[in-house]
Amino acid sequence: MKALTERQEEILSFISSYMFENGKSPTLREIGDNFRFSHKAAYDAVLALVKKGYLEKGDNEIRSISFPLNERLERENAPIPFFSSEPSLKDLKERKYTDMIFVQRRIARETAFSFRVTSESMRNAGILPGDVAILIQSDNEPVKDDIILASFTDEEEPMELRRFHPIGNGYAELWPDNDTMGIIKIMKANLVTAGILTNIRRSYELHTSGT
Repeated sequence: MKALTERQEEILSFISSYMFENGKSPTLREIGDNFRFSHKAAYDAVLALVKKGYLEKGDNEIRSISFPLNERLERENAPIPFFSSEPSLKDLKERKYTDMIFVQRRIARETAFSFRVTSESMRNAGILPGDVAILIQSDNEPVKDDIILASFTDEEEPMELRRFHPIGNGYAELWPDNDTMGIIKIMKANLVTAGILTNIRRSYELHTSGT
């Protein structure tokens, strides 16, 4: 099958998560709402994935999106640790997670973990309180613009999502995507990258007016 763009992978991840949590496929409108697409843009996005062989879609049914068998098997869900808020480095080391959530097997690894976002540090990047952040631990140094869960103070303090910017001479800056918060400059030797962000999961609630 043809390679996916980053956005197409995000759409497939959303559809798979939606189907796992709801037992049915999302509508084009729900896909559009999640990604702030128009109905036509959502249709075109799904059609492109059908043409690449990653999705199947019926002609008339509203909820007619499905995965071909080979893709469905690859996307079987697997559990990873879930923290109810940003964990401290100590929480992570001692695996003091509160629950497990299921993510696509291609995302789940022994080093994957997740937490409920409570900080406003990445608001301008569209990462909002209430979102579920999914991260991978890595022994490699992050690269510029990676969004990382950074530990730079006490091991028992909750960590925070920041954007990594190396600046030379053994230093890096940790940038928030929030104009009300400052940049942190730190020696790389004192920085612990607890995880690199790979996915964000968001749930929407339908609100109905009273009668």
